Amino acid sequence: MDVSAFEQDLACVDNHAEHLRELMKKLNSSSVKIPDKLRLGMLYALRYENIPTSNNAIPAVKEAMKRGGVPSDSVALVDAILRYAGSKRRGPGLYGTNTDVTSKLMKSFMSSVQGVSNVYSQHSPVLMDTVEGAFKGKLRGETHPLLLSGGGTSVNVEGMPLPQEILVFMVGGVTYEESTKIGLYNEANAGKVRIILGGSTVHNSSSFLEELKQMQHL
Repeated sequence: MDVSAFEQDLACVDNHAEHLRELMKKLNSSSVKIPDKLRLGMLYALRYENIPTSNNAIPAVKEAMKRGGVPSDSVALVDAILRYAGSKRRGPGLYGTNTDVTSKLMKSFMSSVQGVSNVYSQHSPVLMDTVEGAFKGKLRGETHPLLLSGGGTSVNVEGMPLPQEILVFMVGGVTYEESTKIGLYNEANAGKVRIILGGSTVHNSSSFLEELKQMQHL
């Protein structure tokens, strides 16, 4: 649970100095499992690859991963994930714009008010921003075509038609988190819009890393 909370923090909060200290602590810990150390190292690299102070930190993290028992071929996945989904490859929106102090105060407040379970569910996938944009008619028709079904179509304040059904198909696979978030979104907007989610597979971290290993050899 401690590792899971830290993964959420890495995904949602910008706090390089604290994250690096906590990461090194976990990489040196015998109680943290090897697959967890691998995921944490990769998450750190994706979050902080362009931070000036991380230029020497990422090699140090990889060395700490090796000392912590992560096999060398698995440590190589840190570089592989940056080639696959680094800042030069991915589209915008993967990370929010939370600042250190503000995000930590808000997380602390939400946890104390609504319970500790919020710490483990604070991340929202980029998919949800796309779905929300489609629901509100904010996406361009050139990139997200809309099929009109006849009379009675709702429009937004700008006169753009609003969809009643949104079909999402993720080439490369969807995640359990995305499926859960879509389910919750459908419940919250029942009667207004229905989201249908599909994909070429359903990934967990292990299946995704296996695919990443295969892509290294292409």
